[in-house]
Amino acid sequence: MANVKDITTMCKAGQVQQAYELAKADLAAMPTDVWTQRAVGWALYYMIKSDSETGDYARLLEHIDELKSLDQLTIANDSMIFDNVQFQIANFIKNRIHLTDIEASSKLSVLFSKLKDYEFKPSRGHSFLLQTILKFENWPEIADFFDWWNLDNLTQEDYTPYINQKGQKMMTLAERAFIANSKALLRLNDLGRIEEFLPKLDNLMNNHKEMMYPGYFYGKLLLALGSNGDEALKVIIPFARKKATEFWVWQLLSDIFTNEEEKQLACLLRAVHCRTQETFLGKVHIKLATLYIKRGLLNSARFHIDVVTRCYASQGWRLPNEIDCWIHQPWINSTTPDHKDPIDYMSITDAILCDGAEESIAVVTYVEQNTHNSFIIYGKEKRTVQKFRFKVNVGKTLRLHYITDSEGRMKVLSSMSVHLPSDLDYAKCVEGKIEKRDDKEFAFLKSGSVKCFVSSNIVRKYDLKNGDKVKSLIVYDYNKKKEAWNWVCVNIKK
Repeated sequence: MANVKDITTMCKAGQVQQAYELAKADLAAMPTDVWTQRAVGWALYYMIKSDSETGDYARLLEHIDELKSLDQLTIANDSMIFDNVQFQIANFIKNRIHLTDIEASSKLSVLFSKLKDYEFKPSRGHSFLLQTILKFENWPEIADFFDWWNLDNLTQEDYTPYINQKGQKMMTLAERAFIANSKALLRLNDLGRIEEFLPKLDNLMNNHKEMMYPGYFYGKLLLALGSNGDEALKVIIPFARKKATEFWVWQLLSDIFTNEEEKQLACLLRAVHCRTQETFLGKVHIKLATLYIKRGLLNSARFHIDVVTRCYASQGWRLPNEIDCWIHQPWINSTTPDHKDPIDYMSITDAILCDGAEESIAVVTYVEQNTHNSFIIYGKEKRTVQKFRFKVNVGKTLRLHYITDSEGRMKVLSSMSVHLPSDLDYAKCVEGKIEKRDDKEFAFLKSGSVKCFVSSNIVRKYDLKNGDKVKSLIVYDYNKKKEAWNWVCVNIKK
């Protein structure tokens, strides 16, 4: 009688068929002995490995069925056999089943039917199987596959990004899997399964804030449930801020504002103004045309109808039903396409991005001429450097909406010029008298109980003399040399 080690040694030496026949002979003599079944199981693994490498689908199924017939083998006690077999099935899927294969779905379903009787634990083979399945996102059983595979089985390695040959950091297997699961549930529109999946996605977002896309799909799934729009918006906004140049972000946000037509229109307009191929924007143009027709803005509607018509004609595509209906309406020929936007969509959508953001009044204290970096004071003992999209000068007062990242860095979402409020405790306009010694280039401004430092640059710029009465914008700024916060003069009016 050959033991398991004898069988595996023969298989590794290339004597797979001989090892299989020897193990089968022992099995015939002792059909219920677990060790004889294990010997056959290992021989079958090496045969399955060969089937996977040669692409012999029929033999692969035959050998998998034979392995399943060994009723003494279990995942708990023989995990090494089953994990190795699972790896070879994944290898077959990766190399032998292609998206263009008309039998791809049926092959996947048959292989899935062989595996789903087993409950695998986290392993390299289990993760490899998941990785190979992800490209088949239109496979009808992919949602069932995710339920069986169980995303709780993702390993620590699956959450680690890897670098491809071009040096690019690729999305982790975990993030790709959660996204694919979300897409599958959205296609099914199975509200019960969506509700069950959302806490898992929420947990991923909380524990892996570096992942961007789960928040987007969390919002999509919330909308599918018909959840409160404010809750969906809260989840989607952080994602939208990072992807504000992508049309589909604004298309998604427009779905949240179905009850706020002005905001919905603004989001759709921002979507079509993103730099995107027209072939992607058909649905957005149709939504815009629908809103314009509702408002009686038929010339504006005509513009978007024409855009879709030209695009679809150039691609040889059949016109969408809405477009086909509109171009046969009597009013279409009496309209002139108008491309002008009827609302200030940028202001409206920028305000949407600022929802939940922090707000402050900032004063520019210094601008580097070469880099255009602006030093600003934006709160009591709050100082930072920013580069604005427009030109600013020293003394400029701005209203900022901003967020801070995990490292405390500020990201400005919007900025606009405003008058300096009178109630700030870190910036104000004062009147006072200049105190300057003849042997010093700098000076001080005395205003009531406040004594402000006046730099030598400002003294020279305004030709300040001792005793001059002036008006000045002052800020509570940081002095690096003294390592202290003090009132500092920003500009002067005599």
